[in-house]
Amino acid sequence: MNTPANFERIDQLSQRLAGHAFRTLISLCPEIKSAIPSHREAVCAAMRAQVAPTIDSLLEDTRLVPCLAEAAFQNAVLTLTLVGVKALQANSNIRNYTSQPFRKASHDQHVHHH
Repeated sequence: MNTPANFERIDQLSQRLAGHAFRTLISLCPEIKSAIPSHREAVCAAMRAQVAPTIDSLLEDTRLVPCLAEAAFQNAVLTLTLVGVKALQANSNIRNYTSQPFRKASHDQHVHHH
């Protein structure tokens, strides 16, 4: 039942989801603000390309377990944010902070001394 009201609700949901995901991306990767326009556009395009499948998953998760709708929404936000982070890393020289072995070694060394 695809009524105009349903399309309007889906559009509002996608805008809300995209807005939250982009704000989360900026919080996690503030360097996106200084990225060259073509890199920012590549990130946005990657995120836009995933909105429809992410909305589909969100709606299915919410249908299956309505009491977890907010958790499903947050999962969708993080899914889109991750797409943005990967696109940003692929289009720039941003280091992947989570996979640098020296950070863990440095942390282990620091903890070991105390």
